[in-house]
Amino acid sequence: MNYIINIRDRRQITLPAAVLSQLLVNEGDKLSLEVVNQKIIARPVKEQAMNNLKAIQKAFQESGVTEKELQESGVKIRKQLVEKLYG
Repeated sequence: MNYIINIRDRRQITLPAAVLSQLLVNEGDKLSLEVVNQKIIARPVKEQAMNNLKAIQKAFQESGVTEKELQESGVKIRKQLVEKLYG
């Protein structure tokens, strides 16, 4: 469904409740807006965060590094940083 909305002074708009419902967002939530070919794409920030998490998980799986190896590497790096900073 298409909606026509007004741009008010201070460049403000009000999104219809049906749009917010379809996006699964509520008052106080955030939207990420992207302009592509003179079209606005609005995504809930939580969706963007989930997509980023999925990309990180995919890269991690493709790397072949195990979770244990990653944790051990993190511990080693933290120890090195502590030694460097505090002696």
